[in-house]
Amino acid sequence: MRSRRSISDIVAVVLLIVIAIAAAVIIYMWMSGLIGSMHTSTSGTQVKLEITGANVTYITAKQELHYSSISGYNVTAYLYNPPGSPSTSITLGELMFTNGTLICSNNTPIVEPSSTITPSSTATATFSCPAPNLPAGTPVEIVLVTTEGVQVTYTTSTS
Repeated sequence: MRSRRSISDIVAVVLLIVIAIAAAVIIYMWMSGLIGSMHTSTSGTQVKLEITGANVTYITAKQELHYSSISGYNVTAYLYNPPGSPSTSITLGELMFTNGTLICSNNTPIVEPSSTITPSSTATATFSCPAPNLPAGTPVEIVLVTTEGVQVTYTTSTS
């Protein structure tokens, strides 16, 4: 009878060790998930890019080879990335009516002097989009989207 009692003591100790290890693993996984979520980057919400001014000009250009004309809007936005905001780039430029209706979209805006806008710097973003001529003074919105997905808008009028 004594040998049975010794075996059950050993089984009890092994079970306690297994339960303690399983509990430690579960607590570790829970803590690492909790700590990991606290240290994730929120750079998308920290981007504070501003449009300080803009021009929306209707242009007509003739193509020499095809003897046809291209018309549309040339959009220029003057940007400022304040201190404390991360470096960013522009991936999309849109021209919209102020009611949210899309006039045109361009996924290759040109940003000068550099495609990356660093903190405390200014830049100019330009893009063109084919669209019919609207009456001068029509209110429009310029929407620029950064690589982090932040939308920056500016309301102006056509000229």
